[in-house]
Amino acid sequence: MIRISLTDKDAIDIALNALSNKKIIVYPTDTIYGIGTDLDNDDGINRINKLKKRSQPMSIIVDNFESIRNKLIIDEKFMSEIQNIVPLGDTCIVSYVENAFNNRITQNGKIGFRVPNHKFLIKLLSIYEKPITTTSINETGNQPLNNPDEIEKKFGDKIDLLIDGGIINNPPSSIYLFDNNEKTKIR
Repeated sequence: MIRISLTDKDAIDIALNALSNKKIIVYPTDTIYGIGTDLDNDDGINRINKLKKRSQPMSIIVDNFESIRNKLIIDEKFMSEIQNIVPLGDTCIVSYVENAFNNRITQNGKIGFRVPNHKFLIKLLSIYEKPITTTSINETGNQPLNNPDEIEKKFGDKIDLLIDGGIINNPPSSIYLFDNNEKTKIR
């Protein structure tokens, strides 16, 4: 595992290289530390699910809503609500166009996405030019880890890159499901 400070001048390049080479990265967000990989990295997705001791869908993070808008199926009556939720950094779960996303991270024709409010991630994603998977760094059922030292101690042998942004003490993002003409707050 490589550990690099968020403020290192090469942090973006190292993260881009890791994603391009199908590695698993842990990164700070505006809410908690996330773990992810290239959207189409089946092996990496399987490794993340094994690390978390679960098998279920993962969300994606993107640098802006418009970059994936044409891949989503959103009822017009919800469009303004979603456009209000996205800038808050919260997750929306919506239907998507068939074959638009890796089926290893989707479930029941739905994909979760968010636009984080974190300058490093926005820059990384805008240069990478495609979504990456995202989920909290923890075993399912346990609290997400917020300290890079604890992350390295528990998962250092299971991840390829840890981008150290210090201790993060923020609550996770809210999650909204848009389904069957209803909006439901899941978290």
